[in-house]
Amino acid sequence: MVPAMTSLSIPGRFELIRVGAGNRSTTDDRTFRRAVERGELVRVRRGVFIPASRWRGLLPLDRHRLAVAAAVDGAAASIVSHRSAGALWGVWLVGDAPVDVDVLASPANGTRREGGFHRHASADREIEVVELEGIRVTSVLRTVVDLASALPFREGVAAVDWALAHGIERATMARLAMTLHAAGALKRAVAAIAFGDARSGSPGESISRALISEMGFPPPELQTQFSDRLGLIGLTDFYWRRWLLIGEFDGMAKYRSEEMRQGRTPAQVVTDEKRREDRLRATGPRVARWIWADLSPARLGPILLGAGLPRSA
Repeated sequence: MVPAMTSLSIPGRFELIRVGAGNRSTTDDRTFRRAVERGELVRVRRGVFIPASRWRGLLPLDRHRLAVAAAVDGAAASIVSHRSAGALWGVWLVGDAPVDVDVLASPANGTRREGGFHRHASADREIEVVELEGIRVTSVLRTVVDLASALPFREGVAAVDWALAHGIERATMARLAMTLHAAGALKRAVAAIAFGDARSGSPGESISRALISEMGFPPPELQTQFSDRLGLIGLTDFYWRRWLLIGEFDGMAKYRSEEMRQGRTPAQVVTDEKRREDRLRATGPRVARWIWADLSPARLGPILLGAGLPRSA
């Protein structure tokens, strides 16, 4: 089953202030420029502004969603794709929000960046395209397939993991990849799709798992349940049963997100995590932890080797 989005929520979308080409003047330009200089407005795109107070309250990914709306609202010919489409659908994206708005382009125009757009040449622009509140965008299925074909392996795996967890079948993604892509792009997509796992709990876990494989370490079990005499401790991100090693990716969101803290202070979350780790260690395994800054061979490799995990023969 492919997940459906019945409504698209882009914070601040209807607060955008547009200076239309038909009514622009030197006076208009000067007025808006001065408002930006005073910190009252933020320029989202050329001729499109938003109150600065609203902009400051948006997360980076929501700012990109707003930039997408500013760029394509009312432009029937534009089809949002790749990372920008992923932002609209909520697909796991790794790294900073896109700078340019990703859209599909005809093969004649080629793939290029210009005017705040990243245009991706495609001979199949109309395959798997839907409309979300007036914005034409590649479907969830096509978005994930395009990401798996265009992004580095680790980032493609994160998108595929998200899709599998949301009910998109592996075979369905593979079939579309073969329809849309060829040669190197198809090879990247097929590799990410084959490696994907619906049990991944976060993009950081997806990147970790792909990196563990790339470095030649044994594949871990995912979401293994641990209990002790007090009851359930929880599910671990990674577990190497043969080596009695638990691996935990700490994405820091649990400390910053009010929703994930569930009324606790960051200090209380740290204390709870320490108690959880102590209980896990008391059951027998060692515990290795890492964060986003450790997601490179140069840093994660030594962490796992130091915890006693050998590279595969």
